[in-house]
Amino acid sequence: MQGWLKRWIVPEGASTRLMVGTLVQRVAAARGIDADAFARFTAPTFDDLKPPEDLFGAVEVGGRLAAAVRDGKRIAIFGDYDADGMCAAAILVHLIRHVQGGEAPRVYIPERATEGYGLSVEAVRQLAADGAQVIVTVDCGITALDEVAVARELGLEVLITDHHTARSDGRLPSAHAIAHPAFGGGDGTLCGAAVAWKVGLAFSRAWCANDRVTPELRELLVETLALAAFGTVADIVPLVGENRIITRLGMARIARSSFPGLRALAEQAGIGPKDKVDCERISFGIAPILNACGRLGSAMDGMHLLALPRMADGTDTSHERQAVQWVRRFAALNEQRKAEEREIFEQALERQDEGLGAARGACVLADPRWPRGIVGTACARLAERLHVPVVLMQTAEGMAHGSARSIDGYSILGGLEECAEYLERFGGHAAAAGLALSETKLAAFREALSAHAAAHRPPNAGPSVRADVCLDGGDISAESFAAVQQLGPFGRGFPSPTVWVRSAVITSAPRIFGKDHDHVSFFARIGDVQTAEVSCVWWRQAMQSGRLSRGLGVQLIGTPHVDSWSGRNRPALQLADVADHG
Repeated sequence: MQGWLKRWIVPEGASTRLMVGTLVQRVAAARGIDADAFARFTAPTFDDLKPPEDLFGAVEVGGRLAAAVRDGKRIAIFGDYDADGMCAAAILVHLIRHVQGGEAPRVYIPERATEGYGLSVEAVRQLAADGAQVIVTVDCGITALDEVAVARELGLEVLITDHHTARSDGRLPSAHAIAHPAFGGGDGTLCGAAVAWKVGLAFSRAWCANDRVTPELRELLVETLALAAFGTVADIVPLVGENRIITRLGMARIARSSFPGLRALAEQAGIGPKDKVDCERISFGIAPILNACGRLGSAMDGMHLLALPRMADGTDTSHERQAVQWVRRFAALNEQRKAEEREIFEQALERQDEGLGAARGACVLADPRWPRGIVGTACARLAERLHVPVVLMQTAEGMAHGSARSIDGYSILGGLEECAEYLERFGGHAAAAGLALSETKLAAFREALSAHAAAHRPPNAGPSVRADVCLDGGDISAESFAAVQQLGPFGRGFPSPTVWVRSAVITSAPRIFGKDHDHVSFFARIGDVQTAEVSCVWWRQAMQSGRLSRGLGVQLIGTPHVDSWSGRNRPALQLADVADHG
């Protein structure tokens, strides 16, 4: 059926079998979670995590790293400048520093604006000149053939941990060992921080020469799982399989973490030690603050924040004060980022016809005013608005550098591979990528990518929303809606449950709110039950307020949640769309 803004995919018919059981039971059944699996699905334990043997190369990388530390070799961790890369680097820093009695390894994270993504020959030579003997990459390195070759020529041992897509020709760097989830033997969707955590577990076992590590290392592994969860959510990998277990177990520790950096980030995002942390609060609260330092400042500062030593006894507050100072600076950068992102989005939206090319399958735009560290977030918003893959870049000195974001069903990395003849460098995965090319090839690249996306993106690629179950008046309570959250965490690959309300009446005048006056809210009564009233919020759809009025009969589709504003818990819907009453 068709809503005001999107195509609706709703449960077939309105048979009574769709309404059997509680709301959470019906949602679970719709997601393929049967009654026998429900308890384990909603309450995973650390024993449910797969051993490092199940991740290709993790045991070998962890063993080599433990041997290098034991032999006193100088180790350098080379990471990425996003939240996932910072978390991955911090995990290994915490573990290596612990076994070395407080001495942390060298960390190198390239500057986004001047060095770009990934291992570089210049960085390798600099690390070698500084005395490094072992380079461990985190969240990068799987395509660095030339860079690893140079490192080996200089006598360095190279250990790669990554999750990004390898080269399409199958060639791999000549590293001494590689840990990568896509090469078989485990969950192929782990993020960089999760891979680093698995390698860290293998490292700890090798260090202790036993599958049972010391209590101190075990406690540290439990704590660093919060960083793996942070990276998993921030990198938007599918929250299925082991990813959801890592996220479920790890994010519960973020707000009360013994790491002062994590705790300061949570507090800056308005999350106290007793508050529940979910994927939404990480994605829209904590992660943007940390990512801002990599976009407009230095990602090394973000890594240092996350790697601040644990506060075991609470007596030394210097690290806590330092964490608060850093996070406040990152938060200010994030406000600057949001303002610049809005400008990029609006400017790109005005130029969409230029960017779409003749085939109108993808939007490719470049501008010297657009900082390459910010275009990625603007890309995501524009792709959501236009429903096509989007590439936004900054031009300078004859080159264009930037980011790409895709839509469901189309691999932007696959598109870039098909257009490789126009590109100087690129890398990433199906949903997001980075790239660089000469300005002289920009127009040709735009037409090539737009044509490829038009030919290969899925049919009916326009906006749509799928409902898991029908909702009626008997489901309306804070307790019923809260129970649905047991199925979390929710994110890419396992989205928040969505419900279809077949009959509702708006019971209040719509209210426009928000800093930019771009959101609208109202109350609606579900079905014929007078007490079945929900608060409805429709984000960024204030322009629809003119179509909403008290007494109007409508259909609704959205996500149930509990509104705790003013200390009262009441059932609410975050709307995805509205339709005329059937």
